[in-house]
Amino acid sequence: MALIPNDQPKNEGKTNPKITKIETQKRKGRYNVYLDGEYAFPIDESVLVNHVLFKGMEISKEFQKQLEEEDDFSKAFSRAVNYLSYSLRSEREVRDDLLKHEFSLETAEKAIEKLKTMKYIDDLTYAESYTRTAANLNGKGPYTIRQELKKRGVHETIIEQALMQYPLEQRIENGVAAANKVLKRTKQSSSKETANKVRQNLMQKGFNSDEITEILTHIDTEKEEDDEYEALKKHGEKIWRKQSKLTGSKKIQKVKTNLYQKGFDGELITQFINEKELEEE
Repeated sequence: MALIPNDQPKNEGKTNPKITKIETQKRKGRYNVYLDGEYAFPIDESVLVNHVLFKGMEISKEFQKQLEEEDDFSKAFSRAVNYLSYSLRSEREVRDDLLKHEFSLETAEKAIEKLKTMKYIDDLTYAESYTRTAANLNGKGPYTIRQELKKRGVHETIIEQALMQYPLEQRIENGVAAANKVLKRTKQSSSKETANKVRQNLMQKGFNSDEITEILTHIDTEKEEDDEYEALKKHGEKIWRKQSKLTGSKKIQKVKTNLYQKGFDGELITQFINEKELEEE
């Protein structure tokens, strides 16, 4: 009779099925195990070697369950290692990926604990790397980085540590770069609207109010009066044509209202209106 490993539960008084075939799968490192001539379960090479499985070995139901659980863990671990090979991941990202691939929560947690022991998963290392990349390559503000790390399940205390990788000086530098891009796109806007668009853009990128105030001291959103008036005229001409069906005070009021909403100064608006009225006399 074949020997039963010490870690295999004994089932006295009953005959356990025997391994009649161990078949190599097409997938490297995977095998199919047959009991009493019938396919029983798949198994990873690491589990097969660990338990020294061989043809003729008796396999109790309890031992088969143990082998299947170990195989499931091996598959989960391999899946996680492969997932991590493409990029650093947070603990939650690895867990979510394993659950998405239909591993049980218990198996996922076991795989994660082993990966943490091996330093394959380390949320602080992940968060610090994510912060540096977001700051250096994407110029994101700290609030955006904080929210993105939260979505990935990183704990608040770890996020605070990670954000130390993004000093205030660099935040201001990134904010100024983002603001200058907005300035290039707002040459036809009023000074007031330009400043508002810069603020809005910086808020969307994740900079806080104090940082934005500091950033604005490094750029100039005020246009020269001639440039301001040229921008007003471009908008004013479009609005004037659009209101062609109106006449008199109704048309003037409509044009004034639209130009005020775009942040232009009242005196410049009056100057434009007077010029248009002279043209149409």
